[in-house]
Amino acid sequence: MSLFYAICQGVGLAIAAGTFAGASGRRDAIGVLLALAAAAGGAVLFALSMSNRDHPAIVGIPLGIILAVLAYGIVSAVVAGARARVRGASSIGLIVAGTALLLAVVTAFVWEPLGLLLLVGLLWLASARQRRAQRKYEGLRSLR
Repeated sequence: MSLFYAICQGVGLAIAAGTFAGASGRRDAIGVLLALAAAAGGAVLFALSMSNRDHPAIVGIPLGIILAVLAYGIVSAVVAGARARVRGASSIGLIVAGTALLLAVVTAFVWEPLGLLLLVGLLWLASARQRRAQRKYEGLRSLR
């Protein structure tokens, strides 16, 4: 059961690292640097959660990188879209960053299985955005 909790905690911390970096909503060169920082943070946090429970830390490095970059991509797209719809709403990024910190603290110290719920929520958000993007141009046809 200890391995399960270590994995759940690592998943939650890696997603929180990607969410924190993605709160900026940047999709340019600075966004690439933030994605790299999120990947490094996710790898370190996942590896630390594995090693704290006496499991091999090397397993957490690739999983942390993948989850943090995935979370960064989804969250930064959501924040960028929200900022585009609501002009001048700089507080959106602050709210997302604060939520990421809160989720990291809860995952690390209170309830480790929250990490799996975060992963399910992140995947649901990604699929909902994909479905919405497909429906956007569904009725349009080109008349020649």
